[in-house]
Amino acid sequence: MLCEHKAARPPSEGEIHVALDPPQSFLLLGSSLLVIGWSAIGYASSGELGLREAFERMLSSNAELAAYRHVLKAQDGRIEQAGLRPNPELTTELENAFGTGQTRTLDAAELTIGLSQLIELGGLRDKRIAAGRIEKDRLEIEGHVKRLDLIAEVARRFLSIVRLQEEHQLTHLGVELARRTADAVTRRVEAAKSPAAELDRTVVALERAQIADAHVEHLLVVARYNLAALWGAAEPDFGSVAADLYQLPAVPDYQGLLASLEDTPDLNRYLSEARLHDSEARLALASRNPGIRLGAGIRRLEEVNANAMVFSVSVPLAVFNRNQGSIAEAEALKAGAEETRAAEFIKSRNQLFGDYRELLDLRDQVTALRDRALPRMESALKNTEYAFERGRYSYLELTDAQQELLDLRGTLIDAAALYHLTRIEIERLTGAAVSP
Repeated sequence: MLCEHKAARPPSEGEIHVALDPPQSFLLLGSSLLVIGWSAIGYASSGELGLREAFERMLSSNAELAAYRHVLKAQDGRIEQAGLRPNPELTTELENAFGTGQTRTLDAAELTIGLSQLIELGGLRDKRIAAGRIEKDRLEIEGHVKRLDLIAEVARRFLSIVRLQEEHQLTHLGVELARRTADAVTRRVEAAKSPAAELDRTVVALERAQIADAHVEHLLVVARYNLAALWGAAEPDFGSVAADLYQLPAVPDYQGLLASLEDTPDLNRYLSEARLHDSEARLALASRNPGIRLGAGIRRLEEVNANAMVFSVSVPLAVFNRNQGSIAEAEALKAGAEETRAAEFIKSRNQLFGDYRELLDLRDQVTALRDRALPRMESALKNTEYAFERGRYSYLELTDAQQELLDLRGTLIDAAALYHLTRIEIERLTGAAVSP
């Protein structure tokens, strides 16, 4: 998305440019993550931060991602628990004791000590494990979504710094133009060719330009702190970011983007939810009859001074509670997840179409402003300055031309930044890199 370059067009008089390096391939996050990337810088020079490095810092040190790893570990514990068999039960039973008559003492007592074990039927244990694993799949997809959100946020904050760096260059130019104008007006006032009031106006204009320059510098400091916060840094250890705002990658193929939209983690989590609820329905169905309980023990018959074996079988009868409510709930949630996915796909498809058309329009805007309008405006300002020095143009005409140049450059910055931001949103929406 944001690419380095050796040089854009040659700088015109009064322009301030930052030297940038050649573009590199866009970032791929590897097979362990859902792949998403931007045409990005690898590692910038000392004091500069590249987009690839910003991604890697966030992925290795972000507190939200670190916390989410424990969510997955917790689910591993649930899966382990689901696979454990029921514990056997020890039972002790004393009969015919501490009553009346012959049962007042223990002479006629019967003591039974036994063990019983629940034997689960219908693959109940396997179904519990399967439900736990499907839930982990869903949580992993949620983790992918969280990573994509954070990656997109890194790109947005990185882009914000790139934009502010360009705006800072623009306010520098505004200060330089105001200073040059003040010098020119001073010479004209000293030569009695302009009124002294014009000199006061140039001083005020210079002051306002310096205030605007300082304000953008303040915004830059805050933006760098905001980016560094994504990897938990108390303060940034970089002075600037390295990227070319005006280098626009080719517009991707719409049909390819539409195809990738079908398999995004945002939509796949609804499929995973449907699978989970389907598994829960099967588990609830199997739980109608959890199994049979087998027991065996030994009984002491004090009255006849004998021991005897005792065996038992317990079978639950699914008469009233057949888990019908839980089954209906799981089936309804499954159907709801499928319908929600269909609805979300329609919304995402509509959003993709709007963003794609916006991308095409912004590319035309940037191209027209950068390649045609801006060179003509710079030429017009140079001619206006030349004519002002020779008394053929007024102070008002000079300042109008300067402001038109500054406004045009500001519009170019806005359009270029919005182009890259739209690409970020498309990449986040489709869950895949769109850069060639």
